[in-house]
Amino acid sequence: MDYLTVSTAKPRLGRLLDKVLDKGDPIVIRRGNRFVQLSEYVVPEPIPLRPPGFFAVAESPAEYDRANRLAAESPGRPE
Repeated sequence: MDYLTVSTAKPRLGRLLDKVLDKGDPIVIRRGNRFVQLSEYVVPEPIPLRPPGFFAVAESPAEYDRANRLAAESPGRPE
């Protein structure tokens, strides 16, 4: 990992970025007592969309009532 100051990094920023993207090694730039790290950001894959009705539940109102009753009788229930 390279450590540079702002004044040394500024004139060669393009080459530093190419180095980070090619090798994957981050570069740290110091300005006073603070530091900035240049590293590649990998965009995550998007979450696929579910078809309509994918999360639809075929439960009856009696099943909802039972689940609510059990939750109310639960000992760890927040108030």
